[in-house]
Amino acid sequence: MNIYSLMARFFAFIALALLMYGFIIPSVGFHGTPERIKDSKVEDIPSYVYPLWNFYQKGRYFSVNSPEKSKGDLKKMIETSEEIGVASLPIWNFSLEAPNYPKEAFPHGLPVFIHFDGLSGEVHEMNTINHYVGMAHMERGGIYERALAPYALIMLAILLAFFIIYNNKRIDRLMIVPVCLPLLFMGIYAYWLYWFGHTLHGGAISIEPFMPVIWGNGKVAQFSTHAYPVIGFWLMVVISFFSLIAWRLKVRALKYQPIEKVNWVQHLLMFTVLSMGIGTSAYMLKTDIEVDIFGKISSLTNAPKVNEAAEMAVSEPSKSEKEAMQKERDEQRKEQDLKVKALEKRAGSAGKFKVSSMYKSNCAPCHGVSGEGNMGPKLVGLSRDAILKKLLEYKANEHEMHIAVIEYMSEEEIEKLAKEIAQFEAQ
Repeated sequence: MNIYSLMARFFAFIALALLMYGFIIPSVGFHGTPERIKDSKVEDIPSYVYPLWNFYQKGRYFSVNSPEKSKGDLKKMIETSEEIGVASLPIWNFSLEAPNYPKEAFPHGLPVFIHFDGLSGEVHEMNTINHYVGMAHMERGGIYERALAPYALIMLAILLAFFIIYNNKRIDRLMIVPVCLPLLFMGIYAYWLYWFGHTLHGGAISIEPFMPVIWGNGKVAQFSTHAYPVIGFWLMVVISFFSLIAWRLKVRALKYQPIEKVNWVQHLLMFTVLSMGIGTSAYMLKTDIEVDIFGKISSLTNAPKVNEAAEMAVSEPSKSEKEAMQKERDEQRKEQDLKVKALEKRAGSAGKFKVSSMYKSNCAPCHGVSGEGNMGPKLVGLSRDAILKKLLEYKANEHEMHIAVIEYMSEEEIEKLAKEIAQFEAQ
C-alpha cells in the first residue's frame, strides 16, 4: 500500500466521521421522536433520545417564547409544549422580518432551519404567515426527502466505508455522490422553494406566483426575507472536499500500484459495515411503522385542497363516524390545553386584557393579542351576532383562511368564542 492509497483512506475516513457526527447519528437517534411527541406517545420515546437531543442543541436557536429553564432540555420542552426541532445539524436558514415582529421582541426575525430530516425554529409562526399569504405549511415541502434522508445517509456512509476498505474502480466512481452532496441538496431545496411559490391557495392577501429567494435577501408582500447557509451546509462542503481529495488520491495510487488481492480481513470489515447498515435501517423502518409515517405522508400528499373539499358532496356521518369525530375533537382540546402555558408569552399575556386559551391559539396570531388586528383585520367593536354569523359561515363553507382553525370546534365553542370577542371593546 503506497502513500497515496493511505492518504486517500485517511481523507475518506474524515469525511465519514463528519457525516456520522453531523447527520447520521442525530437523525437516526431522533428518528420517529417528532411523530411520537405529536401523537402524545412520549412514553414510547427511548431514554437515549433525551441526552442525544440535548447534546446537539448546544448553541442552537430557541424560540423567543420558550422559557429559559426549558431551552435545551427535551424533557422540559415536551412538558411545556414547546416547539421541538430535529437534532441533526441545520443546513439552511430562512427567516422573515416584518413590522408586526419588532426587532426588540424578535432580534433574529422569524428563522426556520432546514435539516436533512426535518425542520426547527419558528415553524409555527412561519406557517401562520404562509397561511396568510396563501402558501402551504412548511411540513408539506420535501416530505419524501425528509422521510428517506436517514436511509440515504446510511447508504452514503456504507459507500465511504467500502471506499476505505477496498481498492475497486467501480466503487471509487461512486464517490461522485458525496462530492456532489451540496449540489444535490441545493437542487432539491430550490425545487421545493419553487413549488411553494407556485402552489398558492387563497390567502388573506393575494400574491402572484413567485420564486422565493434561495440565497440572499428578498421580499414577499410586506415581509423581508433572508436565506443563507448555516453550519450543516458548510460541513457538507467539507465532506465534499475531502471526498474529492480521497477520490483523486485513490486514482493516482492505482496508477502506480496494481490492485491488491482482497483478503479475509477486508471481507470481515465489509460484512460488519453491511450488518450495521442493514440493522440500523431495519430499526428505523420498525420505528416508521410504529409511528405510522406512511399514513402521515399519505394524508399530507393526498389531502384534497380546501376549495375542492368544499365542492364534495357530504353525506350524513354514521354513528361510528360521529364518535370518531368527537374523539378527534376531544384530542384537539386536550392538545390545546397542553399548549396554554407555552402560549402565555406568545399571545395572551402581552395583550391589554386576559383572553382564553381558545382565542390565544386560534385567533391571536392573525388578529392580535387583544383583537387589535395584526395580519388579519381588527376584531374590536364587532357584535356577538356578527362574529357568530361569520364564524358559522366559515365553518359551513370551509373557508380557506379559517377552516384549519374552526374545523374541529363545535357550535357551542364557536358561540363562546364569539361572545368573548364581542366583549373586547368593553375591556
